[in-house]
Amino acid sequence: MGPSTADPALAALAKSGNAAAQYALSSQLHERGQFEASLHWLRLAAAQKLAAAQVTLAMLLMDGRHCTRDLQQAIQLLEPLAASHVEANLLLSELYGFAALGTGERATALRHVLIAARMGDAGSLRQLALLGVCQQRWDLVRPLLDAAARGGDAAAGYALACCYAQGFGGAPQPARAARIAHGVAVRSLYLGQRLAETLGAQPAASVTEPAEPAVDWPLLERALPQLAADIPLPGEEILHGAPLIRRLPGAIHPLLLDALINLAAPLVQRSQIVDARTGVARADPMRTSSHVTLGPRQHDHVLEALERCTGRICGLSTLNGEFLQILRYRQGEEFRLHVDYFNESGAGAYQSLADGGQRAQTVLLYLNDGYGGGSTCFPKLQLEIKGRRGDVLHFHNVGADGTGHRDTLHAGLPVREGEKWLLSQWLRSEPYPPRLAW
Repeated sequence: MGPSTADPALAALAKSGNAAAQYALSSQLHERGQFEASLHWLRLAAAQKLAAAQVTLAMLLMDGRHCTRDLQQAIQLLEPLAASHVEANLLLSELYGFAALGTGERATALRHVLIAARMGDAGSLRQLALLGVCQQRWDLVRPLLDAAARGGDAAAGYALACCYAQGFGGAPQPARAARIAHGVAVRSLYLGQRLAETLGAQPAASVTEPAEPAVDWPLLERALPQLAADIPLPGEEILHGAPLIRRLPGAIHPLLLDALINLAAPLVQRSQIVDARTGVARADPMRTSSHVTLGPRQHDHVLEALERCTGRICGLSTLNGEFLQILRYRQGEEFRLHVDYFNESGAGAYQSLADGGQRAQTVLLYLNDGYGGGSTCFPKLQLEIKGRRGDVLHFHNVGADGTGHRDTLHAGLPVREGEKWLLSQWLRSEPYPPRLAW
């Protein structure tokens, strides 16, 4: 296949069989929008076992971008690289562990995360630590966070400082917590500055503390099946019967809640509503919050575990879930009275309903405390809920006949002081096509 607009010298070298040149030519053609030619040269480079080409081709095969999606071929490309390449292990962990990719072999997925962690990948160390938090495996958490923080992961450093400050996984160590919190990386996070101020002045540099024990790799490997398990959920409180509204108090640990806020804070933008007449999302004064939708590129195994929670709570497949949203309400911001289901009689309803069916259920996870106002109010049911940090609120949006339940009319009342953070997920009555496409 001729590289019509490529650099002549590079094209000649690629045609001679040089794998590195073939990969470089593929990248050049891709940047110029010549995707078919780019894929041709990428496949040739991958056939010569050029690791970078194999990883790139596997990513394209996973995403189905500019080629037919083929997950099995992606696995075949990546498995031989697992012993030596971090990126190959991270992609394999997605292929085996993410429900949207269809395999569902979570223990195998985490084994690849473990391999990447042993290679020093700080993000993998942090993910394993937070999964340890989910399962209350405190013997694993601090050493993993310490290793991740030493590897430059700011989010791990923040979580480790919280562990020392609040006594998660061991005795409180306020001086060590303050020293970590005052580090540049941790203070760069949205909640980092606040944590540093809460902990007070940084201790003198001359104060020394015993080192955190190194990661016990054999212990961690034995724990993988537990880390791959579903997050245990608390008992529920039924707040209303029909429509069903219930609360699961303290369902998610504060370390995960703060991690979600720190992840979302740099990404949030003005929220929108779906116009019932057109089916198109647009800004509207009725919803003045900011939010971010966490799509595939922000996804990891901790978010996967949270999505399995929402699926279990709703009794639906995680594939029915729209992508997670994280919302921020600042002082005066609100979401006025609305329903989450699509108006079946609206002119744009056909478009919304064709994309996975009705929004049948809603799950809200309250990420913080310390704000005034901001309750979730169901006026027709005379129900007002002030969620506490870590609480999950779940409600059905439709009746037994599948049509929208008008009594689910609700509002996020204005925040009077401080700010409110919330994770939201809508679950459809059928699998959600954008999730299946990944």
